[in-house]
Amino acid sequence: ENTVIRAARVEGRLPTAPDDPQWQQALPTTFLLVPQLLAEERFFTPTNDTITVRAVYNEEQITFHLEWDDRTRSIPGDKAAEKIANPEISEDMVAIQLPVALPRGTEKPYFLRGDATHPVNLWSWHSGTTDSAPRVSLRNARGLADTIERDPVAVGLEGTGSYRDGTWQVVVGRTRVTADPTQDLQFIEGAFIPVAFSAWDGSNSEQGSAHTLTTWYWLLLKPPPGNQPWLYAGFAFVLILLLELWWARSAQRRRRI
Repeated sequence: ENTVIRAARVEGRLPTAPDDPQWQQALPTTFLLVPQLLAEERFFTPTNDTITVRAVYNEEQITFHLEWDDRTRSIPGDKAAEKIANPEISEDMVAIQLPVALPRGTEKPYFLRGDATHPVNLWSWHSGTTDSAPRVSLRNARGLADTIERDPVAVGLEGTGSYRDGTWQVVVGRTRVTADPTQDLQFIEGAFIPVAFSAWDGSNSEQGSAHTLTTWYWLLLKPPPGNQPWLYAGFAFVLILLLELWWARSAQRRRRI
């Protein structure tokens, strides 16, 4: 199983539609979804078992493409959808979980919504109801019982989804850097960033902590070819400059002696 999502750097605009051909530039990575069995509202009868993720970024933004099979499009309030659903139908939903701060070494937040000392960002996309349009939401969490709702517009979080032939495709993205690094992850090129995913099938009575999820995996904003030689060249230039300064100062001291 591949454990790293390699986000491709692109020039210009990022794709905002799930069917944009530009997504073909990004490598797909598929992860297993397992039922949430650790907290209350334990879940034993999942219908979603995998999720495929792509990611692209540019100088200012990063965008994810999420794809998973779902036998039904869950629309609370829709009579046809309610007929084929379990008694308590809710919205279909998907979430991306990221640490608020890049961890040191291999230390990561608890994978089920973080913990008291390691908070997480939760980017969620909701499929909507007959009374409300699809939307994105943003929360910060320090565990299941400690969650704060935030304004997604304030950080530029956006999303859109498409359901076709039993498959959801959802695009969710945000600016790489926000105004408050104490509340939001800042996406750094070349860093390995922990990332996890959750999915809800609303026709299967999935809501709250009753859902499927992954453990932590990794996201890498892969620098484009050619960046590394320039980095080495810059490092060599600085090193040579420092050596020349050291040599000049040493020569001055010898002349004084």
